[in-house]
Amino acid sequence: MRLQASYRHWRRKLERYGVWYGRNLVRAARNDERPPTATELRRSIRRMKRRFARWSHTYEGRAMVHRFKVRQIPSWGRAQLRSIAWCESHNNPRAVSSSGAYRGLYQFSFGTWGVVGGWGDPAAAPRSEQSWRAWVLLKKHGSGHWPVCG
Repeated sequence: MRLQASYRHWRRKLERYGVWYGRNLVRAARNDERPPTATELRRSIRRMKRRFARWSHTYEGRAMVHRFKVRQIPSWGRAQLRSIAWCESHNNPRAVSSSGAYRGLYQFSFGTWGVVGGWGDPAAAPRSEQSWRAWVLLKKHGSGHWPVCG
């Protein structure tokens, strides 16, 4: 029962994000119409998890995952983030400060970017990921990280 629920969860997740999943699924139509065995379900779940992990670490995957998350930001948060982004970088997600210490749409330092769960260069991350990370920072720590624009 738990394996079937886990299988359904991963199948829905891959469908929602548009990740190709054809080979990961247990065959629905069989000649003998028997239910899938526990081994077949485990193998399919393992394949789906691997495929999602590989996909979610690509640029397109990160953008898609965070696009869904950005929809959860309340309207007042979106308005405040828009004003911060305009003030910090004039809405340029690839902006880099003159010293090179602050990067991206919200001018993250590498340390702050890491604190909110980002990895790599903030200016290289998708716009949706930068917005989500800025929302996490704003929600947990307030606007003090943007002393001029917050």
